[in-house]
Amino acid sequence: MITTSYGPLPDDGRAELSVTSADIDAARRTWEAAATALGVVGRPVERRARGKEGMRIHAIVDAPDRPLPGQQDTSDASTDHLSAGDRITLDELAVHCSAAAVWLDQLARAAETPDTPVELADDIDCLRREATTLRDRAGRLQRIARIIDGDVPLATGFAAGDRWGAAAMNTDRETYGGPAIIPTANQLLLLARDASYAENTVTYPEGMAGVRKSLLLSWESKTAQERRRRERDAAVQEEELRIECESCDAGAQQRCRTKTGRLAELTHKVRRRTAEANVDARIGWVGDNPVAVAGT
Repeated sequence: MITTSYGPLPDDGRAELSVTSADIDAARRTWEAAATALGVVGRPVERRARGKEGMRIHAIVDAPDRPLPGQQDTSDASTDHLSAGDRITLDELAVHCSAAAVWLDQLARAAETPDTPVELADDIDCLRREATTLRDRAGRLQRIARIIDGDVPLATGFAAGDRWGAAAMNTDRETYGGPAIIPTANQLLLLARDASYAENTVTYPEGMAGVRKSLLLSWESKTAQERRRRERDAAVQEEELRIECESCDAGAQQRCRTKTGRLAELTHKVRRRTAEANVDARIGWVGDNPVAVAGT
């Protein structure tokens, strides 16, 4: 198990970043990912921790000016500052969740003595519950990160005998969202649990070897698919009102009318299809991702 903590030191504009793990290599990777995600610089010191916790890596670092270094705006699409590379790693995601939990705990503590006297007990309790939830989520993500890195053995198949990764290619499983070529997080945790009594085990990198790189690069999550479809549907609705309707002669920004002259919320088929074609050409819509894996 890996534990990560980060918190400011009083008065001097500095902070302490600490990672403890029985696996020193995993601790080093996590420390580097945490330092990158938090935007801090320091020289880590490695010491053996008490009991069975293993090694502890910690450093006093210059605290960044803002909680999320490089954050430009409040849009959920503004994510470049969250990762060192083009895409966020599981390690970075886990550490960000851990940092958010620390931040919520600190807000809860600060809320005990607000500038204007007011009892915020319910709000403080809520902040601390949310911090606990985030801390649990960070731990789960860190377990998944270790699996992805190949530190945890996995069963070669599920209880029903179905394979995963490269071994699932060219199979025709119809249940659980189809072949688990790209396993879900829940599936990976299940495979890790089943590895303790499986005859044969494999690491994640070994199990995924042979999966086409083009498939890995084109894959997107079910959540991303749903978001893209919502964005596309909203764009189509705007386009429907931007163009005229050939069926009822409704002009731009006018609603379609029935043969009896009543206004309708829906648009005529020809107007809708023209709007869909315009939007799809503009955004390069190709429909739902064919290699997405449903959650279990």
